[in-house]
Amino acid sequence: MPDATTKPSTALPRGDAGPVAGEIDERLFVASVGKAMKVLETFDKTTASLSLSDIAIRTGLGRSASQRFIYTLERLGYLDRDEQTKRYTLARKVFRFAQSAVSSNVALDAAYPAMRELAERTRETISWVEVDRAEIVIIATIPSTHISSINLPVGTRFPALSSSSGQVLLGHSAPAHIEKIWSASHDSVPSRTQAKTAAEMMRLLEAVKAAGFAVTEKNMEQGSISVSAAVHDRAGRAVGAINLSTLTTRFERQAAIAQLAPLVAAAATRATETLIS
Repeated sequence: MPDATTKPSTALPRGDAGPVAGEIDERLFVASVGKAMKVLETFDKTTASLSLSDIAIRTGLGRSASQRFIYTLERLGYLDRDEQTKRYTLARKVFRFAQSAVSSNVALDAAYPAMRELAERTRETISWVEVDRAEIVIIATIPSTHISSINLPVGTRFPALSSSSGQVLLGHSAPAHIEKIWSASHDSVPSRTQAKTAAEMMRLLEAVKAAGFAVTEKNMEQGSISVSAAVHDRAGRAVGAINLSTLTTRFERQAAIAQLAPLVAAAATRATETLIS
């Protein structure tokens, strides 16, 4: 969990305007680069170390091709190999990308003071969230000071359309983009949002946009409430969301709407004013 006394680092880039699955120009796409990235993306918090066979199976590249990509990535310093177990892990060199993302994330810099104030006032988990195609990504987190709280590590992903942050960010997208995101979304989205079609999803997003915030619930180990509001740049684009996550044992939905949503919306407004000033 990030240190609550310091500005947390970020790990992943924004992708709201990027293509969704299937939109590839074969004239420009370098397949070998895509395969190398596929190897790196195989590693996550549940699979921190992998064998050659694991990588070959998970990527579908085959053992021979996987071995060549692994060797290249290891020689370039992006993978480490344990000589005893023969298993691979991501090397520290990959943090160079995170460092670059942090230093260039002007919106996060502008939002952080408002996030810190919101965290101090509510004692809940406060996060900076951005959209990456059909998912949202936790870019930075200030942990709750409560003993029981929601833990949202940097890099955590959720389906965008069923998350409060995704809804406030995608609520500002064109209908054609929402249709693409709907098509690429996880199967859980309709059941979690009660939207059965892209058109119904658009109506839900329009209501969120009009309200200025979104509130969603999730049953994890404990029931949780998520409240988000969008931060906008000078051009009016929603570039990120400030999210507050709490437990239903402290705030039920209506209490979260009445007591927490105004605070989150105010923090997002302050961050927007700082960003465009």
